[in-house]
Amino acid sequence: MPSKISLLNKEIILQIIRSTGWISIVYFLGLFFALPLRMIMLYSDEKERLQQYGPVNNLFEYNFEIQFVLMMVIPILLSIFLFRFLHVKEAADLLHSLPLRRGKIFHHYSLSGIMALFLPLFLIALIVLFVHSVLDLSIYFQVKDIFYWFGVMILLNMLLFIVGIFVAMMTGISAVQAVLTYIMLLFPVGFTVLSFTNLKYFLFGFPGDYYLNDNVLTLSPLTYATELQRRIVQWNEVGVYVALIFIFYGLSLYFYKKRKIESASEAIAFVRLRGVFKYGVTFCTMLLGGMYFGEVQNNSTFWTIFGYLIGTVIGYYIAEMLLQKTWRVFHHLKGLFLYVGIVIVLIGVVQTLGFYENKVPEQDEVKNVILADSPYGYGNQEFYSHLFVPLPLEENKNIEAVRKLHQQIIDDKKVNIDLAENEYLKTAFFLYELNNGKKVIRQYRVHEKIYEDLYKPIYESSEYKVASNEIFHIDVESVNHVSFRANGPGKRDVIIHDQEELKELIKVLQADNLNESHEDSVYFSGRGSMIEFFIGDNYYLYLHFKPTYNQLNQWLEERNLLKQTRVVPDDLSSIEIVKWDSIEFTHHEDISGKIANSDEVMKITDKEQMDEVLNNAGWGPVHQYIAVLHYEGTEHTEILYIDEPHSPDFVRSYFN
Repeated sequence: MPSKISLLNKEIILQIIRSTGWISIVYFLGLFFALPLRMIMLYSDEKERLQQYGPVNNLFEYNFEIQFVLMMVIPILLSIFLFRFLHVKEAADLLHSLPLRRGKIFHHYSLSGIMALFLPLFLIALIVLFVHSVLDLSIYFQVKDIFYWFGVMILLNMLLFIVGIFVAMMTGISAVQAVLTYIMLLFPVGFTVLSFTNLKYFLFGFPGDYYLNDNVLTLSPLTYATELQRRIVQWNEVGVYVALIFIFYGLSLYFYKKRKIESASEAIAFVRLRGVFKYGVTFCTMLLGGMYFGEVQNNSTFWTIFGYLIGTVIGYYIAEMLLQKTWRVFHHLKGLFLYVGIVIVLIGVVQTLGFYENKVPEQDEVKNVILADSPYGYGNQEFYSHLFVPLPLEENKNIEAVRKLHQQIIDDKKVNIDLAENEYLKTAFFLYELNNGKKVIRQYRVHEKIYEDLYKPIYESSEYKVASNEIFHIDVESVNHVSFRANGPGKRDVIIHDQEELKELIKVLQADNLNESHEDSVYFSGRGSMIEFFIGDNYYLYLHFKPTYNQLNQWLEERNLLKQTRVVPDDLSSIEIVKWDSIEFTHHEDISGKIANSDEVMKITDKEQMDEVLNNAGWGPVHQYIAVLHYEGTEHTEILYIDEPHSPDFVRSYFN
């Protein structure tokens, strides 16, 4: 009779079950504790659950930490134990002496691992379906949420497992496989962060923070998984991950067929890849060293280069130790010197990219431009869709003013590079959209006072104020109410609900915003009572009731609300003023006590003078005088500051 050749080898499958079946059991028990058992514990008491618990976004919200750890560990652990026979010479010799083709061996082990991951997930999904039906949990999550959870778990488990298999083909040591698998999974995110962070040290104006937005997390399944309880997996991401699964599966099979049995116990199984591994590790640790010392030492060129040197030596030494399997590798320095020489040449090439650093688009090339203090919200608008992001400027005079500011920052390159960190430093972020659809994006750290004259016409333009202040973009129909919260004891919140009054209030705030000078916006920043807009179900807008908001003052006065919404002289017993440089100050809580012991203190009790101080005191960065507000009938005090331009005449005359 003709012999029948089965596609399945029962002996191999039984051996796989005996050696790795416990991993599936652990996975099942862990997920059972995290999901079905947790649901039963939460919702078994119907009365209690209706009072305490609401709907969830998805099933990953249940014991997410446990689910995440299991997902990150089990697939890779399974790949290590399944293919450990490749890393033990006796086991490799024995298995490959059997009359089985390598392709058949590979498929048996790989597909068995896939089933070992699939079965626990499938059983947990069935149990959750049963619990959902028995406890009637439809008000917390739907059946489709169970299928979504199952699909995402299968997708990520398969990807992590297949990547683990691929790395198993590359090495001959199981411990190295574990480390390299996680490194490989994190490599896209890590390398991107290291590259963009280091580029800003050598390319003046490179917008590293713009590129390093939350989309970077999607580059690695490990970092992507950290957002599963908040993020919905998109179909395009599913497509990419599925493609990667098939690609890595095919590559793993290819390298398994090419792999030599005697490569067991070698850190890197393929000789030609050992150089890639060595210099890849060296390059990454070099970038890490440069980034660490560069960030800690405020982008210092000396310390950044020092970090590169330290990182290079450490990375090269670690890679050589792994490859040579000994710590005595100091005589293998030829490759290190060659690497350093190539890096020096590359840095020199990067430094010659003056066309990048000096690029300022011509006026007639620009469609619109964004000038902001931060790049966040522009790189990943989907992630920041719930927040207000300032709009671009389109008026020619504003585009020209922004270009002028940009060009001056470039001309002052040496000054800006050598700036020490202080309270006047700010981020200058430029995003030009050109008429041809391209973008020019730059980011700098600049000294605000140096460029104050160039910022002023931009900040005071009506277009910029409307584009950058959220008060101009509020839909009054979505505002539930507005609350005024005054500083000081004894004040109660004033709440406005009436829609007509809300419309008037918004118009008044818009008018005061348009009338505000740049100097006052900086000087009174963070000063005054809090104005809080409650919008929709869960959105808030916070503003400050600045002393310069004259129309708002008048609007509240007409409704007899002014005294309830801001600090007025009647709230105070006195104000004490002292020169900033007459006392050595440390913390705000120490100021009152130190003023009490000073001989040069101006005490004000006149209501009109107190009102003038309240209207001129702010939080500006430049301080000439300190004002301590003493509230009537209490020991409560408040500290404000006054600069020379805003100081009342009677204050200047007293101290002069």
